[in-house]
Amino acid sequence: MRQGQKEKATEFIFRKTRVGFVPNDFDRHSMNTFIAVGDVNQDGWNDIVISGRQGRMVWLENPKGEGSWIEHLIDQDLAGIECGGSLADLTGNGCLDVLVGGGGGCDEIWWWENPLQQETPWTKRVILRTGHFQFHDTVIGDALNDGRQALVFTNQQAPNGTVVTCIPLPRDPRITPWPEAQIVASGLQEELVGPDGKTLKMQPAEGIAIGDVDGDGQNEIVCGTHWFQRDKERWRGHRFAQGYITTKIAIADLDGDGANEIILSEGDPCIYGKSQGGKLGWFHKGRDATGLWEEHVLEEGLLDAHTLCCGDLTGDGTIDLVAGEIGVSDSERGYAGRPPRILAFLNEGEGKFVAKVMDEGTGIHDGVLADMGNRGKLDLIGKPLHGEERWDVHVYFNGS
Repeated sequence: MRQGQKEKATEFIFRKTRVGFVPNDFDRHSMNTFIAVGDVNQDGWNDIVISGRQGRMVWLENPKGEGSWIEHLIDQDLAGIECGGSLADLTGNGCLDVLVGGGGGCDEIWWWENPLQQETPWTKRVILRTGHFQFHDTVIGDALNDGRQALVFTNQQAPNGTVVTCIPLPRDPRITPWPEAQIVASGLQEELVGPDGKTLKMQPAEGIAIGDVDGDGQNEIVCGTHWFQRDKERWRGHRFAQGYITTKIAIADLDGDGANEIILSEGDPCIYGKSQGGKLGWFHKGRDATGLWEEHVLEEGLLDAHTLCCGDLTGDGTIDLVAGEIGVSDSERGYAGRPPRILAFLNEGEGKFVAKVMDEGTGIHDGVLADMGNRGKLDLIGKPLHGEERWDVHVYFNGS
């Protein structure tokens, strides 16, 4: 907890529960990379989709508060699945389909069609082949401000840094490739600075979000430490922050002034050589939204906070934050240094936060906030990358 913060007078308990065991163990580098949450079978309860970098992609059926979660196969014998995928109804039949891209050795991004019948195979189709590897992030929203939903994704291993692409969702998503793809930005990199202040290398930008960040009533795209606005037929980019790499991104009104802030956590700094760990901070725009924004650091020295979520955890009407650490892996895939933590930053209003430890000892990667019990409360869903629990899937239920 940072100096000067006060305890928030509210009960705050999150109950960790293992809801699935999804092993995809091919070698010591194997891990479950992709996780997403949504109502897959249209029964009114949120389910969990999870995939290994190699091996199986499955969905875990919510037991509606009673019994065990049931595993259903989406696809198997997969290779090169990245994190940061999405769920969306692409065909218009009311069912959620899966979108996720390839990792370090693949230049394709795909979608899997929900067959409605639980034990029927899902059909995998190619959305786009870019010629560049690694699609770390996807998001779906009205990025073009034309009333259409669009897919926006990052492509990290392009020359000179990350490429951001936007594609309106087509009427017929079964065609390949999807038409109307447009480049939002290219060559996005951040300085990776070591503890001595020297630049170690340039790191491709990560993280993607859609929202109104300049207050003009139109959506913009945020990637890494830049935001992008569409001016007629071209995109213009503006740097709002510096000193953050491998970012996870959220957009929300944190201080209650009616305007959105941008929140960043550094998802993989330790993995890529930033031994001092990463930061969590939020940024408030000034009169000129195109310049650097005012930074408010909430935490430093984080061990790869690859989970960043925002939502009202306590029911008081303010937006709280969750930052969860992967933890640093030792040679045997345990944890080195110290155990990872999941931290909640409870909003006290006017941009003031109090930190609470939600869990310690189990890492979390790409965690998601969602109501898993239909109780009107946000729970946290995630899975570790390291340690003895690395094939487990957890729900941290909000409340005792």
